[in-house]
Amino acid sequence: MYSSRLIAVLGLTVVLSAGCDKDKASNDPDSGSSLLGPMASSSSSSDSLDEGPGGELESDEELTIEPRPKLPPPEEPKEQCKMVKEGKKKVKQCGLVDPKPGLSAQHGVYTLLGDFRWGMTPQQVFKVLSKDIETEYAKRQENETDATAQDANRKWRADQLQALKADYTKFTTASNHRWGVSLIQYEYENDNNEEMLWVRTGTGLRKFYFFKDNELWKVFYAYSTDVWPGKSYEDIVEEKFKKWFGASPQQKSKVDPETKQPVLSYYEWSSTEGDVVRSFDMTQVHGVFGLAVLHGPTEQRLGQRLPNTKREEKVQGVVEDVLGGSDVCYNNDGTIRACTEKEAQGFQ
Repeated sequence: MYSSRLIAVLGLTVVLSAGCDKDKASNDPDSGSSLLGPMASSSSSSDSLDEGPGGELESDEELTIEPRPKLPPPEEPKEQCKMVKEGKKKVKQCGLVDPKPGLSAQHGVYTLLGDFRWGMTPQQVFKVLSKDIETEYAKRQENETDATAQDANRKWRADQLQALKADYTKFTTASNHRWGVSLIQYEYENDNNEEMLWVRTGTGLRKFYFFKDNELWKVFYAYSTDVWPGKSYEDIVEEKFKKWFGASPQQKSKVDPETKQPVLSYYEWSSTEGDVVRSFDMTQVHGVFGLAVLHGPTEQRLGQRLPNTKREEKVQGVVEDVLGGSDVCYNNDGTIRACTEKEAQGFQ
């Protein structure tokens, strides 16, 4: 499906060194800086959500990131007024309107995804994520002459790569993964040839890379409220998301088929290339602002997947930041482990 875009680049080279960081793995549309951030090291692979994929993410395949098509510059939003009905009266309502919303959304998608391309395999995404680790390792070793410090740097690099490999999941019932009660619980389907690789950054951002049939099709960004302290969800939409993806998103809602009442409201941007961006207020349940960027044609095949933003009785006992279910806890460095018996009792 997407392989035709990648065949031409297979067999070429990704340079994992400090001299090749001009294309960031994932960018902040405001500053252009990398959003990968400092990686939390894992003391051992047994502390991770799963046992880890072993050599599954290791690959001798060499990869060069295919350049994106050059887009025309986005157009400035223009104020537009219309008459709307409020009660029995009609009032004039004015606001900024994007003349070319699809183009603005595409610019934002390109910037946010950075080096990632739809259709990449988990191995290719792993290589892109590894670039920041390799860059930092090269910087640490560049002027280091002490043998002990060099060994420590090598151990740091190995720990970082192992932690990244450990945060990989195949969504199968047999794997007994623990993502069933989490902020991504509606983003995947078990036993449907789906996988995920995720990273937790030092900036309060978690990024989840989803694969269907071994091809990247969606990235879900979970921004902690600490990323923008004192800001509400609507503040972030106005000050960040509309700036990144365009001033004219569609305001949509999901309706309960039985009660016909809206159970989820969200904003949606559609790009010229068929990409879709959605933002969600997930603070009530998970304490995050959610942002999904996905390949539209794949979603049309799989069906729309929207998160839960309301607190349900069955998850009221789950701590705010749990990622993998009621029997999962965090180490201080941010890695996941099984809860102790005493901790688990607190979830009952």
